Amino acid sequence: MEPTNLVILMSDEHSRHLLGGLGNPLAPTPNLDRLAARGTSFSQAYCTSPLCIPSRASLATGLYTFQHRCWDNAAPYDGSIPAWGHRAQAAGHRAQSIGKLSYRELHAANGFDEEIYPLPLADGVGDLLGLIRDELPQRKKYRDYVVGAGPRETKYTLYDRRVAEAAVRWLHEQAPRYAAKPWVLYVGFFCPHPPFNAPPEFFERVRDLDVPWPVQHGG
Repeated sequence: MEPTNLVILMSDEHSRHLLGGLGNPLAPTPNLDRLAARGTSFSQAYCTSPLCIPSRASLATGLYTFQHRCWDNAAPYDGSIPAWGHRAQAAGHRAQSIGKLSYRELHAANGFDEEIYPLPLADGVGDLLGLIRDELPQRKKYRDYVVGAGPRETKYTLYDRRVAEAAVRWLHEQAPRYAAKPWVLYVGFFCPHPPFNAPPEFFERVRDLDVPWPVQHGG
């Protein structure tokens, strides 16, 4: 296989069962469907952790949680273990990041030549409340996420729009500068991570649909 440019799209808390191209009759995902139709879909791929931060560290390093030791959402990846971006850089490839990373620090040695809108964790720490086990803390805001779901723009939907626009702009304006050797572009989106809101034009498409609960695997 000839070396080629690589674009990695990451959506947060997005189940494969909620993609139209993988059989869900209620999910209008035409752009992702077109990408899947032109590539390869992995039906037996799994996250190594149910938590966001450890899973992101595994994606970066290719290691299990017990190996990279980012155990929970208060232990983010910090660049100390080589990531795939470091390997790309070592081979002379441009490694560009646009969008959500949730790593420990902004512009640390995370394996990217440049990070745009990386959304680092607050104070480089993350979810300290999640470390408490006895007694488990109540997170009342999560009920509000469900009850308050509806057709509206939020700071997160607006963030995702900025990320998408920046990625398109980079592909058109910056990528040609690195044409001498294949590059890799990572694009990270916040949604559909809670809160569960969607821009009105998308929400209205499914408002009147009879959505079964739970949604079956493509059924």
